[in-house]
Formats: sequence, C-alpha cells, structure tokens
Amino acid sequence: MSEKEPHLNGSYPGPAMPPPNQSGKSKSRGCFCCLFGCLWKTIVALILIIVLAIFICWLILQPRMFKVHITDAKLTQFNFRSNNNNLQYKLDLNITLRNPNKKMAIYFDKIEANAFYEGQRFDTENLTFWGFKVERKSTHFLNATFAGQQWMELGANELDFNEEKSVGVYSIDLKCYLRIRFRIGNFIGWDHKPKVRCGLKVPLISNGNSSTARFETTRAALDSVISGQVSLLA
Repeated sequence: MSEKEPHLNGSYPGPAMPPPNQSGKSKSRGCFCCLFGCLWKTIVALILIIVLAIFICWLILQPRMFKVHITDAKLTQFNFRSNNNNLQYKLDLNITLRNPNKKMAIYFDKIEANAFYEGQRFDTENLTFWGFKVERKSTHFLNATFAGQQWMELGANELDFNEEKSVGVYSIDLKCYLRIRFRIGNFIGWDHKPKVRCGLKVPLISNGNSSTARFETTRAALDSVISGQVSLLA
C-alpha cells in the first residue's frame, strides 16, 4: 500500500510574487516628454519663421517714417497784457509732410496741432477734417493758423517775454498729435499715433516789417532730437 501524502494544514505561501510591472508608468512618462519636446520645437520653429518673414519684408519694403518741415512762420501779433493776463496772437505756419517710401503710401487720419508759449498751450487747431493720403515719394502741404486771445499766467516767465519782445523773436513750441496708417498695395495697416514736437524761433512782423532775424526752415526726423529742430517721437 502506497504511502499517503501528508495533509497540509494552514495556508501555503507558494512561490514569491514578482514585483509590480513599472513599464506602463515609464512608457507614459516618456510619451509626455516626447510630446513636450515636439511642441517646444514647433513653437521655436514658428517664432524663427515669423522673425525671418518680418526681416525679409523689412528688406523688401525698407519702411521709413514720414518727414515734417516747417517751411515758413509768420507772427503778426503777439501781445501780452499783464494787467489781465491776456495774450493776443496771430501765427501762420506752412507745413510740409514728405513720404520718402518707395512702396508704401501713408494715410493721415488726424493731425491736431497745439501751440505753446512758456509751457502753456494757447491754441489748438485740427489740420485734418476729412483726412488725406500721401502717395509714395510725394509731398503734401498744410497751412495752420492760430489766431485769437487766451488767458495766461506767465508769472516769473514774464521777464523772458519782455526780453524776447525787445529782440522781436519769440520762442513758440508746436506739438502735434497724429493718427496715421500705412498702405502696401491693397493692404492697409493698423493705426499708429506718433507725436511731433517742434521748437520755433519766430520773428514778429509789425506793420509789414520784421526784425533783422529771419525764420529758418526746420526739419523733422525720427532720429533727430535736436534743440531748435522738430523731433518726431513714435
């Protein structure tokens, strides 16, 4: 008679269980890093393409800011009465706008001209009621007239006024606020709002006669910030 196998009481531990498989987590982590790397490379490539496209357009178009000239200024009245702080004035300006671009036209939608004396504004004129376009390599002419009277408190600056009155040449500042658009073919760009600031030395013309000084044409340029000249600030 064969021997009976012994009866096992209790639980049998059996063979050791293998550790849980970590390959799933590692695989998902690797996919995420790969996706992030591809996305980063795509973004960098798009940025480089955009920068290269802008650089090529700049080389082709060679855009330049318009130029402003104050070609003539006639001051026929500039009287200040200290008893009532009243300034009476009449100033006529001839202004030219030059578009030096070969492939872009410029729309001038707004030009607001402000006249200042000793840091105080005494008149404002709108030079563009309907707006206008300056074609490529073209020049547009404007006339600005400031006339009337304005209350002003010169205070200590009245001494400067008296000195200029004795010489017959007055320091008048012109500040213009513009709204312009560039046109390339059928494409019209968005609005730009440059500012023009001009310091003028204007001789007074009284009874048809002016002082020995003469008004000198001033020129504006984007990179020209020189005392006594017009400076264009973007």
